[in-house]
Formats: sequence, structure tokens, C-alpha cells
Amino acid sequence: MANMGSPSTTGVPPAAGLRAWKKERTRQTISDVATGLFMRDGYEAVTVAQIAAAAEVSVKTVFNYFPSKEDLFFDRAEDVIAALTSAVVDRGDQTIVGAIHAHLADRVVPFNPDGWAFLNDPTNYESFRRFLATEEASAALRTRRLAIGELWTARLAQCIAHQLRLKPGDPRATTLANFVIATMNLRARTLTAAMLERLSTRTVERRVRAVVDEAFTRLARAYEDVDRPAIPGGHG
Repeated sequence: MANMGSPSTTGVPPAAGLRAWKKERTRQTISDVATGLFMRDGYEAVTVAQIAAAAEVSVKTVFNYFPSKEDLFFDRAEDVIAALTSAVVDRGDQTIVGAIHAHLADRVVPFNPDGWAFLNDPTNYESFRRFLATEEASAALRTRRLAIGELWTARLAQCIAHQLRLKPGDPRATTLANFVIATMNLRARTLTAAMLERLSTRTVERRVRAVVDEAFTRLARAYEDVDRPAIPGGHG
């Protein structure tokens, strides 16, 4: 399983060429092997050398693709913030708050368009549950998530400011971005707790939607004076 809940995407070489496809396949293989070992043995118990050996590559190759051991676990972090910023840019007649609200309510993870149906497959459910349990059991990974959140906040604030035609660093954009990422952290804790209880997909979704709806309904009211749809004349 690829990290943070996505399926492996290696397949037919794309138009970019065989070399690029091979590099992506190598990266995906290393990621999948690392995730499997982390979930089986625990994050702290696994070494980069073990990952390299299991993936049949050198330790240097692992670090060529992933700067740190933590990056092997959170290898979809860029996809998460890319999905959020795309939701903002492509929001159409929605407000920024409304677009992100829908994105976080309707999906298990931001970059997976399959929605909550992804967890209806028992194999997907158990694999994702084990992934979340691995992070929950590791102080190093929980700390790294907070650091990643800081990077997400800066990227999201920049995107929001640009979309609303505000100056870089405008407090309206930075505070909104911080509130969004704080809500995502609460959402992640809620999702993890529900999954570790092995609750039904429907119950997991209901609990996550409850915190997301509460937060974004209030954010919509707080930012209605500045938050605007992308399409002129649209409504939030």
C-alpha cells in the first residue's frame, strides 16, 4: 500500500518516457516496502538499511528519493497540500472555506477522490487502520506530522492570499490557513481514534463529518466578509 491511504500507481509507462516511469516505479516500490515494514514491525524498529535490502536497492538510492526516514512514511504529504490548493483554485462558485469543507468531508484523505467508499473494502480498511496505528504508536511520526502541518500552512496561506488578491502575509489569509490546518489535525485525530476502535465506515465518516462541519460552518461565518467564490457573481 502506498503511504497515507493511496493505492500503488505503478503501471504502463506514461508519455514522459520509460526512464521517468522507471524512476517513479522505483520510488513507489521503496515507499510500499517501507510502509509494509513500518506497519509490521513498528516505525522505530525498522532501519533504512532494512528497507533498502527489502526493496533491493542501496541505502544511497533510498535517500536519493526520500531525504529522511520520516519522509518514507509521509511520502504523500505533497499530494495532500496539492489537493487542498487545487480545491481552492478550482472552487468555481464556492468560497474557499466551502471548497475545503467539501473536500475534507467527502474524502478519507484529501488526494483520494474515491470518497468514503474506499473503506468499504475490508482489505483497504484494515491496511489504512494499520497505517494510522503505526503513526499513533510513534512519537517521532506524530512530531513530524506537526512539522509538515507548518509547511502546509505556509503553502495554503500563500494560495489563499493570491486567490483573494491579498498581499503576501496578509493576516486574513494566514489566520484562515492556520484554522484550516488546525481543523485538519483535529480531523486526523478523530479519524484515527474511530479507525482504531474498528468502527464501521459509516460511523467513522459520521464522526469525521461532525468535526469538519462544525469547524467550517463557523469559519464560513467568520470569513464571509473576505472569502469569495472564484467565479464573479457566484455565491458561497
